[in-house]
This record gives sequence, structure tokens and C-alpha cells, in this order.
Amino acid sequence: MIQESNDSISYDLSKFQRVDEMEIATVLSEIEGRETQFLVPSRAREISSFPCSNCHTKPLAQLKSEQVGKSAHWDISLVHANKLSMNCSTCHDMDKPNELTSLTKNSISFDHSYQQCSQCHSTQYKDWQGGAHGKRLRGWVPPRVVQTCVGCHNPHKPAFEKRWPSRLNTAKIKAEQNH
Repeated sequence: MIQESNDSISYDLSKFQRVDEMEIATVLSEIEGRETQFLVPSRAREISSFPCSNCHTKPLAQLKSEQVGKSAHWDISLVHANKLSMNCSTCHDMDKPNELTSLTKNSISFDHSYQQCSQCHSTQYKDWQGGAHGKRLRGWVPPRVVQTCVGCHNPHKPAFEKRWPSRLNTAKIKAEQNH
């Protein structure tokens, strides 16, 4: 289960061991003229407050002014693109809170959020479709089960935080300290 804190996504790695227990969605796509099919985990099942319409019963501005659900997600800051290019309504359909929206205002299911990401990140999307980008949840033998974009990347802040490697190179650190 994905757990959020301070709008950073952390992962319960045991979920990757429970692929057979996951609710999954089917991805049908075409790669270089060839139709392909694979599976992804259901995103809607991962969102603890889904369906969004349980709380989003009024226009967003009104909810915010009334401070309804103050602990919900008023603290989310978008660190994805500059403010002239992107805001909440770039991805979220303000009239249909249970769905995302495309740049052309077509509805996108949360289970197929990769369709949202693919509009701007076409190179990564093509690599993901072909298997060169993304987390494999099951082996390469069909049925292929892979993580979606938001399974690994926080959609509000997609860049990974810098961190030390899992195996610390102490020789390199000592050499840097001696120079």
C-alpha cells in the first residue's frame, strides 16, 4: 500500500510480493503497429479516500474557503512543472472528482493514469509500454504485470529524492576527504 506523508510517497515493499492478491486493470496499447496487452495494479484501490466525490461535494474553492477537510490535501504543493504550465486542473477534472482529465478535457480513470502522464512524457511512456521503463511486478512471461507511473513516482513531485547508494563506497568518500 502506498503511504503518503508530507506529499512524499513511501512504499510498503511487501505489496510487490502480493501481486496475485491485487486488483488489476488491463492495458491495451499499440507499439509500432503491434497490439499488446499487459496488466497494472488498480490505482483507485490504492487511494485511501477514493472515491473523491465522498468529500468533493461542492466546488473546490468553496470547500477551501470553508476549510472543509483541512487535513485532506490543501498542503500539496506541485513540484512538477512551472505554474504557467501546470496546476491542479491540468490533471484533475474539477467537475468530475473521481476522474482525471486529459489536456483535451477527456475523462481518464485513475486506474489508467498513465494516459495522463503520457501526454507530456511520451518517451518514457513508449519505454514503459515496451518494458524498458518501470517496475516489473511479475516476470516477463505473460501475463506481464507492471507498475504504473504513479506507482513509483509521486505525481505532484515526480523526481526521485537524491540518496546514498545502498552500498556505501567508503573508499571514494575517504579519497574525497583527503583532497
